[in-house]
Order: sequence, then structure tokens, then C-alpha cells
Amino acid sequence: MLRILMMSGDPVAQLIARHPDKDPYSVYESIREKGVLVRGNIGAFATCDHELASAILRDSSRFGSFAIAKAKPIDTTVYDDNGERLIVPMDDSFLSMDPPDHTRLRRMVAPWFSPRAIRERTATIETMLEELLDDLAAQGEWDAVNDLAVRVPIRVISAFFGIGEEDFELFRRWGGIIGTSVDGIRTMGDLKTFRQMLIEMQEFFGDLIELRKREPGNDLVTFMVQAEPEGEPLSWHDMVATCGVLLGAGFETTVNLIGNCILTVLSDPDLRQQLIDSPELIPNAVEEVLRWDAPVQYLLRVTTEPVTIAGVDIPADSPVFVVVGGANRDPKVFGDNAQEFDLHRKNSREHLTFGDGIHLCVGAGLARIEAAATLRVLLRKFPDLHLADGAERRPTRVVRGMTSLPVRPGAGAVRA
Repeated sequence: MLRILMMSGDPVAQLIARHPDKDPYSVYESIREKGVLVRGNIGAFATCDHELASAILRDSSRFGSFAIAKAKPIDTTVYDDNGERLIVPMDDSFLSMDPPDHTRLRRMVAPWFSPRAIRERTATIETMLEELLDDLAAQGEWDAVNDLAVRVPIRVISAFFGIGEEDFELFRRWGGIIGTSVDGIRTMGDLKTFRQMLIEMQEFFGDLIELRKREPGNDLVTFMVQAEPEGEPLSWHDMVATCGVLLGAGFETTVNLIGNCILTVLSDPDLRQQLIDSPELIPNAVEEVLRWDAPVQYLLRVTTEPVTIAGVDIPADSPVFVVVGGANRDPKVFGDNAQEFDLHRKNSREHLTFGDGIHLCVGAGLARIEAAATLRVLLRKFPDLHLADGAERRPTRVVRGMTSLPVRPGAGAVRA
């Protein structure tokens, strides 16, 4: 059916389908050309209009996440061997809740991601990057994704949980499964892998919570164990779901952001040199990558009631694709050169990559700091770094990033 719809030119079906050319932006332009809000033959709606996308994301009462919609278009329920429902972090955490539960849980973790808390971590992150890159300097050619981009957020999130790097490979594997599962479970093999990950994650964080009850530390898990928002302790379910979503969202998005930043900079020698000469421009380079090649391409919302918006009637329980990758290139907001990367763009930060409204990503500031610090230290240590052969992009639709990005230092590379 989907293939037939694609052949008929249905832009919404093309959006949902995998993109053989690994470049979805031509699809987004076809949606934009058909109108502000487009309805496909499959009964779904999509918008690449920045103003409308922002309005939908801010209207959480009428456009809910699919996890809290009255009729979910995708059944994400998974059970263990005893028939007990497993916790799915993206569905069961504050990420997919409405107020007041959303407000209560998000407010609890927010101080750990405040501007002050993030600034205090910046020096630690840069020291970590110095150590990682010193180790890589002796290797000659190495992979900027698997040897660097993956390790940065894992170390950061491990520090939040108060644990060391002994669980690096576990977290790395879980992050990859979560990133792929966002596209949807397509086969029984996918379901089996996803289910096993949920079992492992639930056991891991359940054990960590029990450990922090016995042995408190200076970490987020201890904070949750001891917290009593609104006078009531957090449930075990809420704590496990919160840990899971912070790992999933905080890891996978940041890995792809860092990889996309490195790819963009190393693909353009002039851009690379500008950032070496003027490192104060690096934060805006990160914002422009977030706009121009977003690590999250679209967000799915479902109408909780009949809605008329932009002159279009949308029935209740209808899926609406908020295409942030397209909205981020809306010429009405970003000008006639919206399709181009512009280091000096003054309004790059108006992108919608981190969402909008009450579900604006709580870790957005931390992701920005991790990406900027990575570029800053990387370009200082390897000013003549080049792309090598073998780069591979993820085959996923929602998540856009690299699975492999080989690089090699040039003759003028600084290795100290």
C-alpha cells in the first residue's frame, strides 16, 4: 500500500517511507509546495510551515503525543515473560505526559539542566574531550562517531547517574536500539530486540534505584529517591521511566548532533578555518547545524479532538507529522537562503529541533554545550582534520545522523 501511495505522489506517504537517497529535504519541499498543512491518502497530515509547526507543538491540549492520545496509531505496549507491561521510556515518562503529571516530573529534573548547572559541567566536559582526543591522536585514522561522538554523551549521562564507564557498551547498545525504534518496530526481530532492551534497562535502573536508597550519592538518581514533589515520593515506575528517557533522549540525539556538526565542518574547508580563527562562532555553528541538518527530523502528534487549523479540518485521533526538518528551512522565517548553511545567520536559534511549548527538550542546553565543546577542542587539537572514506548515514527517518564517520589528521595536525 505504501509503495502504491508513493508512486501516486502522496507526500505524506513519502515522508513516512524510508528515503533511499538518505536525503529527506526534497520530500519536505514537495510537502511545502502543496500547502501549509497537507493531508495524505493514508489519512495523516503533515506540515513544513514553521509558524504552524510551532503552534501545533505549543498546543498540547489538542495535539497530544501518540502515547497519550485516545487512540494511538501505533501500539507500543510490550510485556515481559510474566505478562507484566514493560516500561517504555518514551511513552511512560514526562516526555509524553500532560499536566499536572508532566509539570510535577519535569520540574523535578529541571534544576539538573539549568544554565548554571550546565555551565558548571562545561570544564569537566572539555577535560574529558582533551583526554579522549589525546588517546585518538596516536591512532591515525579514527571514527568521529564511534570513537568520539558516542563517548561524550555517555560519559556525561553516566555522571548524572553517579556511575562509571563500566556500562559504556551497554548504554551504547541501548541508545542505538532506542534510536532505531523511534522509526517504529517493523519485524518480529525488531520487537524481540526492543523487548530485551526494555527488560535489561528496567532491571538496571531498578537495581540502581535500590542501591541509591542504601548508599546515597551526589547524583540525579539519589535526588529522585529522596525527592517528594508535592509532598509525595516518586513511584518506582516514574523513576525508572525518567532514567530511561534521560538516557535515550540525552544520548541518541546528542550523538547525532555531534556527528552532524563534525560532518558539516569538515566538509567545508572555509567553514572549518573560520571556526579555527574565530572559535567564538562555534555556538552559532551548532545552532545552524541544529536548524540545517537536525538530528530529529519530525515529531508525531495526534489530535485529541476535532481540530480546524490553517483552514483544514482534522478529525480526532488523526496523526499529524510536525516536520521540524522542513520547518527549520522555511524561507518565510530563514530567508531565501534557508536551504543553505550560513554560519552568520542571525536567527538560527529559531529552529524547532528541540520542540516547542511544554515539551521543549529539557536537555537542550546540555546538548548544545556538548556539541560546542566537542568542536572547540577537536579543532584546537586537529586543525587539519579531514574526512576519510567510508562515511555512512543512518537509514532511519526520524533520527538523522551518521553511523560511521572516518577521519584522519593532515600533515599539519596538532597532536598535543
